[in-house]
Amino acid sequence: MDKLKKPQLSFWQIWNMNVGFLGIQFSFGLQQLPVNSVFVFLGAEEHSLPILNIAGPITGLVIQPIIGAISDKTWSPKWGRRKPFFLIGAILGSLCLFLFPFSPALWVAVTLLWILDIGNNTAMEPYRAFVGDKLPDNQLNFGYQMQSLFVGAGILLAMGSIKLFQHLLAEEEVTGTIPQWVYIAFFFGSFLSLTTVLWTIFKTPEIPPSKEEQEEIEAFNSGKPSPLIQIISVIVVLFSVPISLGLITAYFLPYLWTDINILVVVVLVFAAVWIFYLFRLIKNNKSNAGVKKLGDTLAPFVEVAEAFGEMPKFMWKLSIVYFFQWYALFVYWQFIMPLFKTTMSMSTSEATAQAATMSLTYNAVTMLVALVLVPVAAKFGGKKLYILSLFGTALAVLLIPFITNPYLVLIPMVLFGIGWATMMGIPYSMVSKIVPQERRGVYMGILNMMIVIPMFIETISFGPIYKYLLGNNAVNAMIFAGVFFALAAVFAFRLNVTKEKTA
Repeated sequence: MDKLKKPQLSFWQIWNMNVGFLGIQFSFGLQQLPVNSVFVFLGAEEHSLPILNIAGPITGLVIQPIIGAISDKTWSPKWGRRKPFFLIGAILGSLCLFLFPFSPALWVAVTLLWILDIGNNTAMEPYRAFVGDKLPDNQLNFGYQMQSLFVGAGILLAMGSIKLFQHLLAEEEVTGTIPQWVYIAFFFGSFLSLTTVLWTIFKTPEIPPSKEEQEEIEAFNSGKPSPLIQIISVIVVLFSVPISLGLITAYFLPYLWTDINILVVVVLVFAAVWIFYLFRLIKNNKSNAGVKKLGDTLAPFVEVAEAFGEMPKFMWKLSIVYFFQWYALFVYWQFIMPLFKTTMSMSTSEATAQAATMSLTYNAVTMLVALVLVPVAAKFGGKKLYILSLFGTALAVLLIPFITNPYLVLIPMVLFGIGWATMMGIPYSMVSKIVPQERRGVYMGILNMMIVIPMFIETISFGPIYKYLLGNNAVNAMIFAGVFFALAAVFAFRLNVTKEKTA
């Protein structure tokens, strides 16, 4: 397909198109700390935090590539291609944030987290593709680093609001009771999630498809059900069988209920076999009317599977880097609060506040350096910058457990902030340059799968690792994360961007 010539955008045009990311990242910021604090307030044990956070990886693994595939094949003259998904995700996320602090029990909070993650991921994936859709290649680094700036700003605002509301609503901590500051923080997040996305929707028009692309979209969608039916069908078909088989297995092997991590692995094995079977069935029986109808209904699933088979080698290499990088990040986010309870003898509220200060610091650095890194990457190359930032993040995380002063421990966050700014911008720019325009959404979804798969593996593996190998010690957990960041940097030496695109 011929590539559309994209106009150069001004600073403020690129700014406006990324404002919605502020609200989305505020929501993710709340998930990094206050969500886990709510779980603890409602009685969750520390070693159970990873499995309680399994919603993020699973919803990201399923929702983002599906939404990416559907939005690639969507165009509405009134609503556009990506913006309808921003809006739907923002509304869903906003409602869940408002309701979350009212959770009367742990299971209610976990359920709301699942729905919140579905909303956030519905909005997140099209946003990544949106930048690639709008900007020419020579502005991609700037566009994604601007997005990185808003990542920092969103989480900075989330952590800042936590500190502010804790200060304004100081109260004695009561076991099993969610403090008032949590309510206000989530209400503010609910408001911000929706209003910032609306800003982008009204301020930034999408580029309409060419006549040829419009014809291809119409031909692809001919005879297929609506996107909503496709999304529901994919989720139901992909998960109903593995979950049912997992429950049947647990019925005959009751000991699986004693360790939910093992049961999750069993369901995943069934899911892998079921997905492989479905794909082979659809691909090898196109002449069968019933199978063809099934394939049309599961079109996003088939599109994602085919894109995997044609994925550029660069993305396979990046997946190894991402495994270590995102596994380490999830460990850091989950155990930074328990770490301060260990190293500084803080209460849950005090440790949450200190962790929020850490996040405030590194996200402030991210905001300050995000755009500065654009000329640095242009001069020295994105690969070198990425490698150095990963080594710097590893050093920062390894230092944190050995600093017991609440102010001095903020110093390593400078390196962490530079690393976070690079991680949230440079890899996306690299990938956007090498994937085809007509599959940008699905490949951005697959790139997110490379984030959530290691996070998913962490949620089912790190609980036992923490309990049995690391001695239930948050200090050891942080050292573990630092080593994984260093391994990510080592594997990043293999990354080489070429101009070759997939067919």
